[in-house]
Amino acid sequence: MSVIWTTPAALWLLALVPLVWAAGKFSRTNFNPRQHLLQTVVRSLVLVVLAVALARPVLEVGSSRVSVVYLVDVSYSVSSRSVQEAATRIADLNGTLRPDHFRIVAFARHAQVVADGAALTQLVAAEGQTEVDRSGSDLDAALAAARAELAPGHVPRLVLFSDGRPTTGDVSAAVTQLVSAGIPLHVFPLAPRELGDTWVEALHLPLRLAPGGLIAAVVDVGSQRETSAMVEIRAGGKVLGSKAVTLAQGTTPVIVDIAVDDAGAVTLEARVTSANDPLEQNNVLTQSAWVAPRPRVLYVEGTPASARYLSAALDQSGFDVETRAVAGLPATAEDLAQFDVVVLSDLARSALPDPKIAVLANWVEQSGGGLLVAGGESVFGEDGYRESPLERLLPVTFERKDEPEVALIMVLDKSWSMAGTNIEMLRVSAQAAVDVMKDEHTLGIVTFNDSLEWTLPPRQVGPNRDAIRRAIAGIEPSGHTLIFPAVEQAYQALQKVKARAKHVLLLSDGRSYPDDYETLIAKMVAEKMTVSSVAMGAAADRELLQNIAKWGKGRSYAADDPKDVPQIFVKEAKDAATPGFDEKLLKPVVKHAGFLAGIDFSRAPQLRGRTATVLKDTALELIQTEEEDPLLAFWPIGAGRAAVFASDVKDRWAADWIRWRGYGPFFSAIVRELAGQRFAPFTLDMQVAPARGVSRNVTVIVDAREPDGRPKNLLRPAVRVDAGGIVRDLVARQVAPGRYEARLTTDATNEITASLLDASLPATAGLSRRFVPDAGAEYRFRAPDDALLASLAASTGGVVAPDADALRRAGTDSRAARRAMWPGLVLFALLTWAGDLLLRRVRIFER
Repeated sequence: MSVIWTTPAALWLLALVPLVWAAGKFSRTNFNPRQHLLQTVVRSLVLVVLAVALARPVLEVGSSRVSVVYLVDVSYSVSSRSVQEAATRIADLNGTLRPDHFRIVAFARHAQVVADGAALTQLVAAEGQTEVDRSGSDLDAALAAARAELAPGHVPRLVLFSDGRPTTGDVSAAVTQLVSAGIPLHVFPLAPRELGDTWVEALHLPLRLAPGGLIAAVVDVGSQRETSAMVEIRAGGKVLGSKAVTLAQGTTPVIVDIAVDDAGAVTLEARVTSANDPLEQNNVLTQSAWVAPRPRVLYVEGTPASARYLSAALDQSGFDVETRAVAGLPATAEDLAQFDVVVLSDLARSALPDPKIAVLANWVEQSGGGLLVAGGESVFGEDGYRESPLERLLPVTFERKDEPEVALIMVLDKSWSMAGTNIEMLRVSAQAAVDVMKDEHTLGIVTFNDSLEWTLPPRQVGPNRDAIRRAIAGIEPSGHTLIFPAVEQAYQALQKVKARAKHVLLLSDGRSYPDDYETLIAKMVAEKMTVSSVAMGAAADRELLQNIAKWGKGRSYAADDPKDVPQIFVKEAKDAATPGFDEKLLKPVVKHAGFLAGIDFSRAPQLRGRTATVLKDTALELIQTEEEDPLLAFWPIGAGRAAVFASDVKDRWAADWIRWRGYGPFFSAIVRELAGQRFAPFTLDMQVAPARGVSRNVTVIVDAREPDGRPKNLLRPAVRVDAGGIVRDLVARQVAPGRYEARLTTDATNEITASLLDASLPATAGLSRRFVPDAGAEYRFRAPDDALLASLAASTGGVVAPDADALRRAGTDSRAARRAMWPGLVLFALLTWAGDLLLRRVRIFER
């Protein structure tokens, strides 16, 4: 028990009490001293009581009396049987708990207090017009009405019977109020109405839409029975896409491919049609979307004949794609400015001059362009992008994070035609290659003429360098040229060697007898071996050697000058020691879905190879291999963004991917994310708050930017808002750098269209946004949202499906009951004042 002073300043009146005693001291009445003292005490008491009454004290007394308010959802989506069961449960709880106070609140779009369970049952039994509008469900308003029905000074308990599917109101705000007031909310889930109905539950669209591109829209269709149906998506009465499906009970996601012709605001209508459907109000779902202008993509492909795969996929996804050969990479900022994204696919470093890379880097970092680099064998190693200006822009480095075991077999021609300078350059070249190999690498040398000889059987380089030098120095020319047996011998030797990278380097200056080289090389490739070839001099069989390198997935060299051979051997030795790519089956593994969230990688085929890369520290790795090597890396750099796909985009490593349904969506998602960094002069957005009662708040947002991303300030953009046919012209006020907002309140049932058509700002022409209320929200008979109901109970301290004992235990805590004391004090002061009057007329303490 405690006393709370509402107006404590009134207690200063107690300072007048000494004046009463002083006045009594100088009184000229002839009452006896004892009566005179009694009169002074009574008058002081009147003044004290009045001062205390004016301070408006409130007496706070603890109470354990329980007040229970039952909220029952009677909206159309809840079955009548569930409401009847709720009425029965309320009666059982009241009979067992016997609360000191209770109320029953029936709610749908509005709330209504009902007398008892019978009145609750009658409310849902009437299918026509009732006191409660059942075409919606406002849990926010219902909780506010229930709080108002709680008895003051009682321990409060709210018990909610609902399916947890509100269509209006802000539930989070209502829960916050319950928590701050210390009112627990207990919940009982209610089952939906069973009609055997089919409905459109949701329409999911990609984050960014482009005109003319193929859009994979996902329509969630709910059904209470197994049936066949037709799902359509329309715009302005035109069917954009349709699909016949077989529906199971529950929710079935249906992918419908659509295309929108023009950029701008568009209203899409998802519709489902099925036989014997009892209710039509829920068969249509309307949703507005913004279709941005088609982003422009420059695609530079190292193998032009294979450019058609990615080009077609991006074109179908709504991009304007311009394909160029490597020579067409722009050399000026003006040429690059017309594009949103540049794709470089398997381009040799030698084909990219430093001035062009500098222009590209400036375009990305300063102008906000997007850059995608796809892998291939041309991008690795000393002749690749390693430590190049282009590598600085990218989220990876072109190196290996491991040091693979390497086995290199040199197959060297020592026929008579090699005599002289050629044989001398062969020795120098072989020795130079050995010098760059590491101690743990394995080297073997096969020399051939019309026979073959193992000049150096395969052995580790480190402990045998002197022996290797002597073996190379002892190579002398003799005999004719016969290549096939020597290559076959190298193949057989590599089969017995354990190494991750196995490579054969073939050198010849003459012509050999024909044989089945292609079959032999195919066997070597199947066992993860690679073959490179060097044609030394003009007399060499260059066609054969080129084919051997092509079949062996290696490199082919033509050395007209024998002095070029040592450099070739050094390069081959280095590349064999650190192979720039892995040609094997690779399973993509999603590490961070990010903007790839809508793509089903569980059905993605394996890739056949990748370029070796290492992720930079601040980069984001979205896709990796099972060995945790990066496949797709992404990062922002300057005002732009860059990404690297370590495999390729064409019919070599991605030969199975180009037939995968996700090929187009995968690369279009990457390119669209890269293109998102270019700053439009103006953007328009509309935030529509949940309806509360009969109205909702709308905020129209205008964002103004310079081409480099700097905000445009001190503007007064004009916004036109059409809400249900009522047009308002508003001026958006600046609220942050480059950000302007206009706010209004409108009827909750209105369609809303906001447009930015300021004649003084030409770049705003055509910008608009539209919001369409969901008229069929209440008529989707989904299962109860148990997660929402459980979170409501947990947030407020309630429980799910409590029994009477649980409510009784919860009701043993006390609740303060407040009682105003001033009325009693005023009455007491009046009675005391009457006593003072009596003491003035009647003498006491006298005979």
